[in-house]
Amino acid sequence: MNEETKSMLEREVKAYFVDTSAKVGTYAIPMALMEASRGLDLEQIVQSRTTVALADAVLSRIYGKALNYTREKFGTEGKTGMKSYLVDTVTMLAVYDPAYALILQSCGADSEQTASAVGLLSVILALTARPFGKYVLDNWRKYWGTK
Repeated sequence: MNEETKSMLEREVKAYFVDTSAKVGTYAIPMALMEASRGLDLEQIVQSRTTVALADAVLSRIYGKALNYTREKFGTEGKTGMKSYLVDTVTMLAVYDPAYALILQSCGADSEQTASAVGLLSVILALTARPFGKYVLDNWRKYWGTK
């Protein structure tokens, strides 16, 4: 493997771990509390949080790359305002709502619990996606020197 390829691979692996750790670290406890409020029992919550952490091993970097793309596409990188809020929020909803519904179904949640939890997730993400992207993910990436 040549040095350029090795360097690119190292950057991507680092970015993968940075994006994943930011997402898992930020949302694990609030989401567990939300699931409890939706009627999931402790076993379902533990299974859901474990499954989500594993899913985030794939989804976090997909979200990170999608966020990079949508911010560039809509010209919101490093900017504030409603447009930045909408780009960050819609990007997170598009990646996480469908995946979360599948995770809950696989953990034994019924259709009513799933719909309720995904609906509440959408509200949570609508309130937190932009602050997460701007204050957690962007700063975590800056600290570790990734994008």
